[in-house]
Amino acid sequence: MADNQNFIDNGNDTITDLTMKLIWKKKDSFQDTKKWQNWFKCQDYTEITNIQRFAGSEDWRYPNEAEAWSLFNLDYKNTDKYGDEIYLHEIFEPGAGGTTWTIDVKDSSALVVQYEDGVKVWPSKYANMNMCVRLVRTLI
Repeated sequence: MADNQNFIDNGNDTITDLTMKLIWKKKDSFQDTKKWQNWFKCQDYTEITNIQRFAGSEDWRYPNEAEAWSLFNLDYKNTDKYGDEIYLHEIFEPGAGGTTWTIDVKDSSALVVQYEDGVKVWPSKYANMNMCVRLVRTLI
């Protein structure tokens, strides 16, 4: 599949997306913390990731809608924490939460992209049921 050439495993728990010119964390916040987190707790997770200079960088952030959506593809096969199929490239670590918060907000809600079905939802930023974030940074 030509798509395999768009993603590169950097060997440091990050994935380069050559199409979108991004670097993704290979694991999402659920995989790292073993907890579902609301939008605000995921901000804390982001800050800690940056303080720790994960993969030598301190500019990790939430994806925007286009970035988060770019990872969803019906041709991709991976598994979430329950072993169910999600449409996230197999280069990412299996066992993901299957969702990602985004930076896109409206009042007290934030956009979430779901990789199990491609649905985009706007839950409260205070919601923590089955929510996590996959951090990204811009490829320099």
